[in-house]
Amino acid sequence: MSQMEIERRQDEAEAYIRSVVMKELCTVMEKTHLTPMAVLRLASRSIGSIYREMAEAHSGIDPCPCGWRPNLESDVELLGMALMTACEHQRTAELRTMRVAGNA
Repeated sequence: MSQMEIERRQDEAEAYIRSVVMKELCTVMEKTHLTPMAVLRLASRSIGSIYREMAEAHSGIDPCPCGWRPNLESDVELLGMALMTACEHQRTAELRTMRVAGNA
């Protein structure tokens, strides 16, 4: 698989995850009347628990065969850096990953 294909797949996956998470966060805020920071904090805790579940599935006697071996310290550092980078820098929009808003 070419580097361009990998980047395209990652961009598409990120756009999809972002749209689903944004929709769900807005739904939670609407239903609970919690503040955005409260909901984002809960989402971060959820990501942490998802990491823990995935790490458990990739550790132990019969780990997942994909080859990933979790390392809590470096993985959390990587996740923290990704969060910080995303908060500080807005990515330029790419037409190929934008959701169609309507039709002409």
